[in-house]
Amino acid sequence: MPVDLAPRVYQLLLTGLDWLFPPDCCGCGKSGVHWCNECQSRSHVIGDDCCEVCGDISVPNGVCKRCQSDTPEFTSVRSWAMYQGPVRNAVHRLKYKGDFSLGSSLAKLMIPALQAINWPVDIVIPVPSSLARLSERGYNQAALIARFIAAGLQVPYVGKGLTKVRDTRSQVGLQLEERKANVVGAFEAVGEHASGKRVLVIDDVTTSGSTMNECAKALKYAGSHDVYGYTFARATYTHPNVDVDAQASVM
Repeated sequence: MPVDLAPRVYQLLLTGLDWLFPPDCCGCGKSGVHWCNECQSRSHVIGDDCCEVCGDISVPNGVCKRCQSDTPEFTSVRSWAMYQGPVRNAVHRLKYKGDFSLGSSLAKLMIPALQAINWPVDIVIPVPSSLARLSERGYNQAALIARFIAAGLQVPYVGKGLTKVRDTRSQVGLQLEERKANVVGAFEAVGEHASGKRVLVIDDVTTSGSTMNECAKALKYAGSHDVYGYTFARATYTHPNVDVDAQASVM
């Protein structure tokens, strides 16, 4: 399976456009850069200070009690930074403002951290959107990031390795068990791509890990050996009635 060349061509195009139309920081809007030093300093980069399995930041090392009592389908999940401040702004701009160039910008921040983790992955797959969401938004923000992640890691990108086979309601405001139930059976993997592979699944934000777990379950069912997950942001999950966006905005 050849490495996808499209991100490299697209990156050359973006570089040319940057000369003609200087970019602005996706975290604060400062002109001239995609991600400024101030936004970097204000970002809570997570690193290794989390659960070794699910990435829960309330556990600075080792494996959290939830993973010990209910082992996830995925091998490990991590996130680049906390979903707050400039990181939250960048996600909203990618997700709701149609700024396609941010896929490359966010991937550039994530790739060094992924290289440091050094997971043994064979392919990169984005968390898929439903047909209804794709029709509404016009694109899948996870795919915009994942394609550049794959190019940066020099492994094949498989855009249709996972499909969303049923619509789900928003996870915001749902209790943990409701989040799990909401995404049960929502994804299917293509065995032709997944079988025998060690897969890296990419998404923009993770909260409880339920979506990643269901993606991993589908991939394992299709024959994947190991499934790793990586997201740009991690939203804390503390209370079933807390709106993730409202919570992140005051952190």
